[in-house]
Amino acid sequence: MKKSIVLILIVCGLTSKLFAQDRTKVGTLLFGNKDAPSPLMLSVDAYPFLFLANGGGGSIGLEFNHWQVGLIGFSVVPPDFIKNTFFQNAEGVNIRRNSAAELYARYYLRPDRKGIYISVLGGPEWFVMEDNDTKVTESLVKSYVVPNLGFRVFPFKEYFYFDASFGYSFNLSGTEERILGAARYSASKGGMIYFFQLGVRFRL
Repeated sequence: MKKSIVLILIVCGLTSKLFAQDRTKVGTLLFGNKDAPSPLMLSVDAYPFLFLANGGGGSIGLEFNHWQVGLIGFSVVPPDFIKNTFFQNAEGVNIRRNSAAELYARYYLRPDRKGIYISVLGGPEWFVMEDNDTKVTESLVKSYVVPNLGFRVFPFKEYFYFDASFGYSFNLSGTEERILGAARYSASKGGMIYFFQLGVRFRL
């Protein structure tokens, strides 16, 4: 009986020690080394899928402590799912071009700004809308804000990275019903949006 109790105590002790070590490893993976330096850095990103949509886009930012802040810009001919997501009753119109200028701020769980982050971005965007029947065009300007969650991976040391995130775009203005030629349409209140970018960063 005593041997069984001693054996149980030994197993419990080893299990708790292993669990504590695993939890430490998970904590380090998620939150990094709190004592690690976090130098000021410049980051430049490109959004590869935008270049497949007759346009392009990218961002530039500054990194410090747990933070990354900067500017994003793009101009594309959006695919149909963008129209279907962000517009209502828009079967009679075509989006000739979509452009935007955004500010963003990201907070990383790790001080080296790798792994998981939460972010918010927003700004104005411009749409060139065309009525399918009359070919009349107009410009639509709306503003939005996007809270999102992302993950950044560095396959080659600390400079080159892949970044993927998703969020929900809330339209703040420009959602009133509009009449363009024979079409009547409006921007929706918002929708899910996804991001993928390639980037590089440099120490300043």
